[in-house]
Amino acid sequence: MTRLLWVLTVVLVNLPNLVYTKQPNIVMIVADDLGYHDVGFRGSNILTPNIDRLAGDGVILENHIVSSICSPARASLMSGRYPIRTGFWKGNIKPNEEFGLALDETLLPEMLQRNGYATHGVGKWHCGMHTWEHTPPKRGFETYFGLFLGEQGYYSHKKMYNTDLRENYYDVDGNLVDNVRTDLKGQYNTYLFTNKSAELIQNHDQSKPFFLYLAYTAPHIPHEVPENEVEKYASHIPQQRKNYAAMISVMDDGIGKVAEALTLKGMMDNTI
Repeated sequence: MTRLLWVLTVVLVNLPNLVYTKQPNIVMIVADDLGYHDVGFRGSNILTPNIDRLAGDGVILENHIVSSICSPARASLMSGRYPIRTGFWKGNIKPNEEFGLALDETLLPEMLQRNGYATHGVGKWHCGMHTWEHTPPKRGFETYFGLFLGEQGYYSHKKMYNTDLRENYYDVDGNLVDNVRTDLKGQYNTYLFTNKSAELIQNHDQSKPFFLYLAYTAPHIPHEVPENEVEKYASHIPQQRKNYAAMISVMDDGIGKVAEALTLKGMMDNTI
């Protein structure tokens, strides 16, 4: 069970003082199972300087209520509808379950794609995979790098016995490519998701507006994190929360790198 799914949607520009002649870029970052008070700007002793900076410079949207578990919350985020309207009132999608976000629902990336956006997804999906039509590359994402299910080992990238780390894109002939990245076994997935996001930003053709959905699995179980990151970020944290706290801080560092990539690309001033 998850406790809280956080969405970091921070307005990175002072909108009243700027007039844009083109559509804004959109970067939507989701943290999985992050406690409401487990960030610095809420008074936590967990180190989150990059999230704190974005919160301080942006607009904090607080009057929103989400489901406390993964699939219903993500289905609502993608569709803009209550879980009871999408069939997700029953809870999370289980491995091998023949269920997903209905194909007659128009999702956020589909709508943005229709309006000229380059659309990319990174990280956790958990909105259906029992047919290809329910997977991210068929729901409006031009590319997707991440997992279709609800959790995985942070190093093994497995849920039970199968690797669930995929790279999806369309080749020059318009054919869907599904590359299961078994070669990345042993690499920490928070690092992988951050690096892929920065790469997408760096390679973006700015003749089109940019949409990135970055859905980290951190700090969802299992609480796995490199030992050096625990020493770096969580030496002051009680033992029972050290790994959890370090996972949040590593994710925060990744968010900082994504923001830096936007700045270096010259995209930050027109990004929500």
